[in-house]
Amino acid sequence: MAYLIERKARSLYVTASSVSENGKKRKIVVESRPEFAIVRLAGSRGEFPIAWKMIYEAAMRHHAENLRLEGEAERSHSLRKKKPDK
Repeated sequence: MAYLIERKARSLYVTASSVSENGKKRKIVVESRPEFAIVRLAGSRGEFPIAWKMIYEAAMRHHAENLRLEGEAERSHSLRKKKPDK
């Protein structure tokens, strides 16, 4: 009888967005592994393994930047709404 020492769960996600490579639009494919994700373009040979920790840190940076930009947009919008009475 054989025992599986390490669980090898894998999930495959194909995004709705596409990226141009050599003039062709290709879907982004993300393969989930326990320790990292593999990102590649559909129909392409290149694979890029990325640690989950790096993905999380990038998401945190982007989230903070998006909150800052949204705050600036709201402030400029509220300033334009307030017009002085004549």
